[in-house]
Amino acid sequence: MLSLPFAGHRWQCAQGPKEQRGDFFPRWASQLFGPFRPGDVVAVDQHTNQRHLHAEVVRELVEGLEHDELFSGLLRRCELLLRLGDGSLRQIPRRRCVRVFARDENERRVLLVHETFAYRRLAKTQVGQADAVLEIGSSFGDCTHILASHAREVLGIDNSPELVEESRRRYPTLHFELLDALSEPEQLAELCRSLCAGSGGGFKVFVDIGGDRLGGAVCRALVQLWHICEEIGVLPSLVVVKCKSLAANAANACDARGDICELPAWWQACSAVTSVRQRKKLAGGLWTGKSSGVPALTGSLETLQP
Repeated sequence: MLSLPFAGHRWQCAQGPKEQRGDFFPRWASQLFGPFRPGDVVAVDQHTNQRHLHAEVVRELVEGLEHDELFSGLLRRCELLLRLGDGSLRQIPRRRCVRVFARDENERRVLLVHETFAYRRLAKTQVGQADAVLEIGSSFGDCTHILASHAREVLGIDNSPELVEESRRRYPTLHFELLDALSEPEQLAELCRSLCAGSGGGFKVFVDIGGDRLGGAVCRALVQLWHICEEIGVLPSLVVVKCKSLAANAANACDARGDICELPAWWQACSAVTSVRQRKKLAGGLWTGKSSGVPALTGSLETLQP
């Protein structure tokens, strides 16, 4: 049985299989899009493909609106007064702002997403200029490139020589390493130690080795990553995992805020899935949500043991 990694983090479903491409899980998305309070850090969409500006909320501005307007209309037309990095103030429409999760211990999160567009959307908004970022499963380097446009330093690793070679060809200024996160933990630990050295900001990890892969394999990679982080003494404030099976199971097991309920039991069930038959059994109704959003076990966890 695999131990639950990052047990002190909030495990949340950010996107399930029913959401459209790039959209987030409705129960969870409200944490990104408001309401905002003075002092919150937000990412501002600059209408570019990659870079988002981070700024601090001073206050909301809703002057000039009629009191009888619909609340949804109020949200669409509301503006935020933001303090930029150079100290200047700017008014920005609220619809262009996304909350950036804090780096303190109480806000550490593991976010599960179902597909690439949501994964990259989080890469654009949740990484700041002081962050060091590790991407496991960098593939062609496209998301690593997005991360690098925001972060202080980024490292992309992949276990495919062809993909690493192509990534280096496409993005020659970025750092890519040929490495298997599961079978080469010592090398990965050394790279992470170097990546985080002297970092006054946060450490964040993006994991994209899922796709259609069985959840058990992704779970083993997360456990390996957790052990490495404990070894080097640096826990990431944010771990974003793109995995269809884990995100689908999490969508059926989360509460009204997207937090996974009965997390140890959920993890035990997901990490035990080592065959297609077991994955279908889990997806077929091991977890069912009640009206309150709290899941109930309808099957035996023992039936999922390999």
